Amino acid sequence: MSRIKCCRLCPRMCGAERTDNAPSAGVCAMPSAAYVSKAMLHMWEEPPISGTRGAGTIFFSGCTLGCVYCQNYEISRGKCAIAGKPVTAAGLAEIMERLEAQGAHNIELVTATQFVPQVIAALKLRPATVPVVWNSSGYEREAVIDALAPYVDIWLPDYKYALPKPAERFSGAADYPETALRALLRMRAHQPEDVFDGDIMQKGMIVRHLVLPLNVRNSIEVLRNMAEHLPGTLVSLMGQYTPIPGLEAYPGLQRPITPHEYERVCDAAAELGIEGFAQELESSDCHYIPHWDI
Repeated sequence: MSRIKCCRLCPRMCGAERTDNAPSAGVCAMPSAAYVSKAMLHMWEEPPISGTRGAGTIFFSGCTLGCVYCQNYEISRGKCAIAGKPVTAAGLAEIMERLEAQGAHNIELVTATQFVPQVIAALKLRPATVPVVWNSSGYEREAVIDALAPYVDIWLPDYKYALPKPAERFSGAADYPETALRALLRMRAHQPEDVFDGDIMQKGMIVRHLVLPLNVRNSIEVLRNMAEHLPGTLVSLMGQYTPIPGLEAYPGLQRPITPHEYERVCDAAAELGIEGFAQELESSDCHYIPHWDI
């Protein structure tokens, strides 16, 4: 049986004891065994990530941030039952190998912070022959980023909040703005240049930002911070916000963003000289949420 006696993997530093297959009392609620909810060729990521054959995406169960509006809530909230299936480091390496054999442009690890030791062990067992993408909430410890850096080719973090009020209200993490900015700077230091093979990214960084209804000011502050602290870094503006059940206490989040809200954010990005990607508002649809293997 594997065991984490005092977990310090994420910035919450909750110190939870985590054993093999039982939900923990930690913020992520995950055991020490890695749980995977889906492994697939993903065609709906940014063009340099999905390309023509898809990203080899592995969705992990649980989350260290726990946003109230998470579209992946079925797998991210393991308080009562753990979603997905447990895998060993060897099993995780086999999943990566299978995705590569299917033609994946890369191996994309989604929300895996709570399983960093297992991810590193898998990549040591069988180093990927395609780029490895770290897709996370951006709420990371710098020491964990340093541990991952030898194995990660592309950083694909969120930068959700530049203001503490929505960070606290929606994710219970008032420290998110400064914590995430430090994390993004550390990621960029490890991959300072974007490298492409044709249209497909091989190394580098893309920062994602999901625009929330009634939170245009937060989005514009995110963009200002990007322009000031991470100039030249590609930004992916996401218009896919989809209301989920259980948001009665957050009435502003019970609708998609409006075209006017999204246009204001896109206009701000253009004014700040930020380059990258912008989703169509048609992405605000549950069609884009995978069917989970739970």
